[in-house]
Amino acid sequence: MKKKVYIADDTIVSKDIAERIFDSEKYELYFSMSKTEEDLIANCKDANALIVTDCDVTKKVLDAMPNLEYVSGAIIGFNTIDLEETKKRGIPVSNNPRYCTNEVADHTCSLIMTLNRYILELNRDVQVDHKWTRGHSIPGNKIRRLNTQVLGMFGFGAIAKAVAKRMQAFGLTVIAYDPYVSKEVGDSLNVEMVEIDELCKRANIISIHMPHMDSTDKMINKSLFDKMEQNPIIVNCARGGVVNEDDLVEALKSGQLSGAGLDVVTDERAPIGDNPLLGLDHVIITPHAAYYSYDARIEMQELSCKHVVWFYEGEKDKLPIVNGVK
Repeated sequence: MKKKVYIADDTIVSKDIAERIFDSEKYELYFSMSKTEEDLIANCKDANALIVTDCDVTKKVLDAMPNLEYVSGAIIGFNTIDLEETKKRGIPVSNNPRYCTNEVADHTCSLIMTLNRYILELNRDVQVDHKWTRGHSIPGNKIRRLNTQVLGMFGFGAIAKAVAKRMQAFGLTVIAYDPYVSKEVGDSLNVEMVEIDELCKRANIISIHMPHMDSTDKMINKSLFDKMEQNPIIVNCARGGVVNEDDLVEALKSGQLSGAGLDVVTDERAPIGDNPLLGLDHVIITPHAAYYSYDARIEMQELSCKHVVWFYEGEKDKLPIVNGVK
């Protein structure tokens, strides 16, 4: 009997790619436009395998899919999938942990460079104010050489390592906090592993690279901002939920932080026009686009489909399982 594979959002995985990877003798493909819990229940209830992005795979959804055997997340983060409930039911869940490492690293470094050099403000001098200021519109102590600065990284996974390598080429000293990464690993990459308080004390630039889960929810908050002695810029291309957004706004207004580059916010489903971060000085916000390139999109689509094939063909050692079900 053919396995029924439901691609929950046909804007994420194209029909052409899916049909090229799945053997039509073994799999039946179904494409839908599912953005919500209700959509998934209505459109995908007969699935044996589900390829999903950012719509919520909840207990209610799982209850409505009695034949579900595998969930392939076309994502890096997996906070929209109920991992505990899938684990109870013995349903493996995979993600795509590497597909856009270069893109997110490049975006992070772009935000760091743009903020450090006050590019948007200098562009505004010319494009909006029609003034050739030669940089004198920026207070003299604001723009500093990159090679005099310390980059502090919260989290030191694959993307953070890629950022570190790029920024070390500009001469920055890189330090990182990650309780799961050893000193030896850091040393091998010329990155000093430190505790949180030391990172806050030393860093001129802070870049966040942590997943959002219970233990990291709103972890970057007033208590840490109060320990940041260098009035750093902060960059977040990870997950908005790891930052207390109200505290971030106050730290930016007070000058505790000198700027922010954000590709994520706490509630990305709320109208962005209502977000209090909009309009603040020296703040750049991009619309969760750090992951994107043409190349990354193709790779993500292919891997999301291949994960399903590998699961059914017994090549489970290739699968990046995130809920512990083998």
